[in-house]
Amino acid sequence: MKAFFQLLCCLGIASLAQAQGSEDHSFEPFDADQAIVELISDAAVISPGQTFEIGLKMQLDPHWHVYWLNPGDTGYAPSIEWSAPEGFEFGPLEFPAPERIPTPPFVSYGYEDEVVFLTRVVVPEDFSSSEAVTIKAAVEWLGCKDVCIPGSAKLAIEFPFTAMGESLATSPDLDAVLQARGNIPLPAPGGSLTYAETEDSINLTFNWAGLEKALLGDVYFYVEQEGVVDSAKEQTYNHQGSNLVLSIPKSEYFGGDLNRVSGLLYNATGFAASGGAKAIYFDSNKVGEVAQNPASVSSSVGSNIQISFAQALLFAFLGGMILNVMPCVFPVLSIKIMGFVQQAGEDRKKILYHGLVYAFGVLVSFWVLATIFLLLRAGGEAIGHGFQLQSPGFLAVMLFIMFVFGLSLAGVFEIGTSAIGLQGKVKSDGYSGSFMTGVLATVVATPCTGPFMGQALGLAVTLPMAQAIIVFTFLGAGMAFPYVLLSAFPKLIQMLPRPGPWMETFKQLMAFFMFATCIALFWLLSSHLDSNGLAIVLIGLLVASLAAWVYGRWSTPVKKKPVRVFASLAALGLAVVSLWILIPNNKALATSSEKLVEGKSVDGYGLVWENYSPELISQLKSEGKPMYVDFTADWCAICKTNKLRVFSSSKVKQKLSDLGVVLIKGDWTHKDATITRTLESFGRIGVPLNLIYTGDPDAEPLILDNTLSPGYVLEKLEQVRSPKANTLAASQL
Repeated sequence: MKAFFQLLCCLGIASLAQAQGSEDHSFEPFDADQAIVELISDAAVISPGQTFEIGLKMQLDPHWHVYWLNPGDTGYAPSIEWSAPEGFEFGPLEFPAPERIPTPPFVSYGYEDEVVFLTRVVVPEDFSSSEAVTIKAAVEWLGCKDVCIPGSAKLAIEFPFTAMGESLATSPDLDAVLQARGNIPLPAPGGSLTYAETEDSINLTFNWAGLEKALLGDVYFYVEQEGVVDSAKEQTYNHQGSNLVLSIPKSEYFGGDLNRVSGLLYNATGFAASGGAKAIYFDSNKVGEVAQNPASVSSSVGSNIQISFAQALLFAFLGGMILNVMPCVFPVLSIKIMGFVQQAGEDRKKILYHGLVYAFGVLVSFWVLATIFLLLRAGGEAIGHGFQLQSPGFLAVMLFIMFVFGLSLAGVFEIGTSAIGLQGKVKSDGYSGSFMTGVLATVVATPCTGPFMGQALGLAVTLPMAQAIIVFTFLGAGMAFPYVLLSAFPKLIQMLPRPGPWMETFKQLMAFFMFATCIALFWLLSSHLDSNGLAIVLIGLLVASLAAWVYGRWSTPVKKKPVRVFASLAALGLAVVSLWILIPNNKALATSSEKLVEGKSVDGYGLVWENYSPELISQLKSEGKPMYVDFTADWCAICKTNKLRVFSSSKVKQKLSDLGVVLIKGDWTHKDATITRTLESFGRIGVPLNLIYTGDPDAEPLILDNTLSPGYVLEKLEQVRSPKANTLAASQL
C-alpha cells in the first residue's frame, strides 16, 4: 500500500511538471506590453511529409514599431527559436516589405500596427504520433517608440495529427496566412541586378522587362546587407526603358568587401508586371525565376555555387590548363607543338622568348574578351562565356580563317618560307607568329567550358571589373603555362622528334583537322541560316580557295616582283570578296530564325523535350512534377558528348520514363537573355548546365557535374520522388 501511494505521488509530480512546462508557452495571444503576439497557421491538421506554414503575428501598440531583416540605422530583427518533435524542418523567417521609419537623424526599416512573419515547416515522411503535435517558439524582438524595449514571448501552437491526411478541416487562420504570404515580395521574373562601387556610393543597375512601362514614384531600394548603406540619405535614380540605375550612399562605417547586393525594390505606384506589387526582390547573385524567397533571417542553400576569390583564381588556372586538351583547341595545339619541334637545338633564350610571346598573345586575347564581355554586361547585355559563337558573323569570319589556314597547311600557299606557315616568319625571329598563335588558340577555345572553369567564371561576372579581369588573367595564364614551361626547359623540347621530312607530312595531316574544324563551324552556321544562306557560304569558301591558290601560285620568291605584287593584290581582293560573301545578311538571318518555333522537339535519341521558359519551370514545380533541364548549345562539344553518353543509355531513358520526368531544353545556341540570366543564377556563365528537379515543390534543383555518365545520372535520379509520392503530396495540398 505504501509503494502504491509512492507511485501515485511520483505520477502526480510528473504531471505537475508537464503542466508547468506547457504553461511556460502560451497557446493564446500573448500581451507583451508593446505588442500582442501569437502563432497562426494555414494547417488545421498535419500528416507525414506535409509542408505547411506558421506565422508570427504581432499587433503593435500605437506608434510602436519592430524591425525588418536589415533594421537600417538602429535596431535588430525579430528572431525565433523553434522547438518541435525530432525531424521537423523549419525554413528561414520570411519578412514582408518594410517601411521607412524616421527617428531623426536616423531612418530605420520596420513595421507599425500589424505584421505577420512566415516560416515553412516540413513534417518528416516517417513521423508518427498518437496524440496532437505541439510546436513551441521562443520569440525575441526589439520594440521602439520614444524608447526601445527588448521584447520576448514563449508561444506554442498545437496540431491534431493524422497518418493518412484524409482530414478536410480548414484552419481558422487560413485567410490571414494567405494574405501574409501575398505580402512577402517575390523575385522579379527574368530580372537581374548588377552593381558597381565608388568611394561614397553603390550604383545599382536593374534590368527587368517589368520596368519597361512602369510608372515610378517614390522609388527606394531596401538593401538586405546590414551596415552597408546610409539609410538616412536620399537615393537617386535614372529610368530608361527596362533599365533602372539607382545610386545609394554608402555608410561611412562600412569598410569591408561587398560581394553581393540583394533586397527589395519599392515603387509606391506598384509594378503592373507583377500584379501591382509595390516591392520586388532582386539579388545580384540570382535571377528572379529561381531565386530563393527573399528576406530570410537564416541563409538557405541556394542555387549558386559559392567559392572564394582565391578559389576562383585556382580554378581559373586549372581550367585554363585543361583547355589545352579540349577538342576545340587541338588544331592550334598541333601547330604550337610543331613550332617547338622546329625550335629544337636553337638558342635557349630565343625559345623562351617565343614561349613568353605566345603566352602574351593568350593573355592579351583573354583581356580583350573579358573587357568586351564585362562592358557589354555593364551596359545591360545578357551574355555569357562563348557569347561570340552566337553571332553568325563571327562564325563566318572564324570559318574563313580556319579554312585559309587549312589550305596553307595543305600546301596551297605558304606564309614566308617556314615549314609551317602558321608559325610565323623564319626570316626574322617569328615572334609575331607566336603571338598570333596564342590569339588563335584563345579564340577557338571560347566554346569550351572545361572542369573548374564554370565556377570561376560564374564568380567573375559578379565581381568588380578589376577583380574579374584578374580571374580571366589566371585563366589565360593556365592555358599558356604548359608552353612557357616547355620554353623554359629546352631539355623537354629535346624529347620531341628531330626536325625532318616527316614535318611536311605531319603539317599536311594537320590540314585535315583544320578542315574538320571548318565542318563544325559550317554546322553551327546551319542553325542560323537556311539552305540558300549555306550555299552562299560555300561560294564564299570557293572564292577564298581561289585567293589562296593565286597567292601560292604567283607570289613565290621565284616570280618577278611585278608578278608577285599583282598576285598579292589580286589575292587580297579575292579574300575581301570572300569575307563579304561569307558574312550573312539580314535576309538570310530572318529566314533562318523562322526555324526556331515554340513547343516540343524530338532529339536523335527519341526523347521529347519541352522548350525552356521560367513560367514552365514555375508551373511544373508547383505541380510537383520532376524535371530534367538541359541548358545546351550546338557549339558546345561537352554538351554533345554528354547527350551521347547519357541519353543513348536505355537504362537512363527507362528511368526517366518510369519517374515521369519532364525533359526541358534550354537552347543557348542563339543569344537568349532569359537563359543567360538563369545560368548566372546557378553561378554559371556558360553551358553545359544540367539540373534535376526532384518533384518536391520546396526543394532546390540538383546541379549536375559538367561531365556526365549514365551511372552518375541514374544515381541522381534516385532522389526524384516517385509518381505515387507526387500524387499523395498533391492530394494533401
